[in-house]
Amino acid sequence: MVLPWKGAGDWCRKGRAYGEQGQYDRAIECYDRALKLNANTAAAWYHKGLALTTSRRYQEAAECLDQGIRIDPDCARLWAARGQVLYHLRLYEEAAGYCSQAVKLAPDRVDAWLTRGHALRNMDRTADALACYDQVVTIEPGCIEAWLARGTALAIDRQYDAAIENYDRVIALDPRNANAWYARGTIQVLLSRYQDALTSYDRALAIDLGHADTWSARGCTLATLKRYEEALISFDRALAIRSNDARILYNKGLALQNLERYEEAIGCFDRAFRSNPDLAGIWYHKAVALKKLKRYDLALIGFDRALRENAIDPGIWYWKGRVLFILQRYREAVECFDQALRLRADYPGAYYYRGESYYAIGNYEAAVESYQAVVRMEPENAVAWNNYGNTLYRLERYEEALVCYERALEVDPENRQVWNNKANVLSILSHYDQALVCYDQELRANPGSADIWCQKGLALFILGRYGEAITCYTRALEIDPTRATIWSMKGNTLVILGRPEEALECYEQALATNPDDPDVLGGIAMALISLDRSAEAVKYYERLQRMRR
Repeated sequence: MVLPWKGAGDWCRKGRAYGEQGQYDRAIECYDRALKLNANTAAAWYHKGLALTTSRRYQEAAECLDQGIRIDPDCARLWAARGQVLYHLRLYEEAAGYCSQAVKLAPDRVDAWLTRGHALRNMDRTADALACYDQVVTIEPGCIEAWLARGTALAIDRQYDAAIENYDRVIALDPRNANAWYARGTIQVLLSRYQDALTSYDRALAIDLGHADTWSARGCTLATLKRYEEALISFDRALAIRSNDARILYNKGLALQNLERYEEAIGCFDRAFRSNPDLAGIWYHKAVALKKLKRYDLALIGFDRALRENAIDPGIWYWKGRVLFILQRYREAVECFDQALRLRADYPGAYYYRGESYYAIGNYEAAVESYQAVVRMEPENAVAWNNYGNTLYRLERYEEALVCYERALEVDPENRQVWNNKANVLSILSHYDQALVCYDQELRANPGSADIWCQKGLALFILGRYGEAITCYTRALEIDPTRATIWSMKGNTLVILGRPEEALECYEQALATNPDDPDVLGGIAMALISLDRSAEAVKYYERLQRMRR
C-alpha cells in the first residue's frame, strides 16, 4: 500500500494518531519510518520513546530518549520523559536528576515536577517531594494527581490531618474520585477514626464497586472493630475481584481465626502462601491455628518455618515454647522461652511459662526466679502469685508461700484454689484457726466439694473440736459416699468421742472399698477394744501383723 505522505513529520503525525488509539506497535512502526527519513528528528525519538514507555519497553524507550537528548539537549520534554522511564525502572535518584534538568529548562513543566516528587518520595526525601508537589499545584491548581500524591507524602510524614485536607481538595475537584475516598479512609484508620473510615470506604464503593483495595481495607477496619463476620463479607468481595491476592487471603484467614474457624483459616493461609510464598506472617498464624486444633506436631513445623523467616520475633519463640510445653517437652520449651526473653526482656508470658516448665521438671529454684519476674511486671496476676506460692511450698518456704497466696487473694478474692492452698499452708504452720477461715471461704463458693469438707474436718480434729469434725466428715460423705479415707477419718473421730459402735459402721464402709487398708483395720481393733470385744480385736491385730510380714 502506497501512502500519500512522504515526510518525517507526516509519519510522526500518523504515529501519534495510532498512539491515541492505543495501537502502540503501529505507532512505533510509523516513528521508525520517520527516523529512516530523518534520523535527526528529535520529535520522532521523543514520541517513539513515549510509545515504548507506555508499552513498558523501558530500556528501548531510554535509548530513544537519549538519542533525542543528544540531538536537542535543551528540550525539556525529552529530559522529563527520560526521567519518567528511570522512575519506572526504579532508578529514583537518576530519575530525580533528569527531571531537575527538565524543570531548569522549563520551570512550568508539571509532568517533570510530578515525576521528580514521586522519585524523591521513594528516596524517603518527603520534604523535598512535598516541595515538588507544591510547585505542581501552584502551576496547575486542579491537578488531581498532584493533590493525591501530596496527601500520600503528608501521610508518610505523619501529617495525617493535612493529608485528609488534601484528599478533601481532590474530592472537591472530583466528587466521584474513588481513590481519594479510599485514601481518606486509610488515613482515618491511622487516626483510629474507624467509623469515619468506614464511611469513606462506603463512599468509594458507591462510586466503584470493583475497587478491590477499598473492599480489603474495609474488611481490615471491620476486623479491627472485632466485627469479623462483616469483615469476611468485605474480604470475599475483594477476592471476587482479585482471587489470588495473598494479602487479602491472609487477612481473611486472620478474621476466620478470630472466629475460631481454624480449618477455614488454614485454607486461606495456604492459598496466600501459594500466591506469595514471601508474605510475612503466614506460617506463624497457620501454626497458631494448628495449635488451636491440637495438631501440635504440625504446629511445631509451622513455627519452625516462621522462625526461618524471622528468627528475631520473640512471639514466635514464645508460641513454639507453648506447644512444646503442652507436649511435655519441658527442657526444649525452656530453651524457647529463654530465646524469647533474650529478644524481649519484658515478656511476662515467656517468664510465666518458663516458670511452669521449670516447675514441671522439678527445678523449683529456677521456677521461683521466673515467677518473681512475672509478678514484678504484672502485680495483678493472681495466677502467677498462686503458682509462685506453690513453688515456694515445694521448697518448704511456707511463710513466703503464704505471702504469695495472700497477694493472689487480694487480686482475686473468689479464687477457690488459692483459698485451699492458703489453708493448706496455714495447717502446716499449725495456724488451724486461720485455716478454718479459708475453708469456710471456699465452702461458701463451692459447698459441694467433698475435699474441702474433709480438709476442714481434719483441721477441726487437730484443734480437738471433734463434734464439728464429725459434722464436716458427714457432709463430705453425703457428697461422695465412696471415699474410704473419709469414712476412716470419721471412724477415728467417733472412737475418740467414745462412740465405737458408730465408728465400726464407718470402718465397714471403708473396708468395702479397700479390704486391706491397715489404718482401717487398726481402727476397727481399737473400736472393738472400746466395746470390750478383745477377742475380735486380736484377730484384726493378727491380720495386720500378717500383712506387715
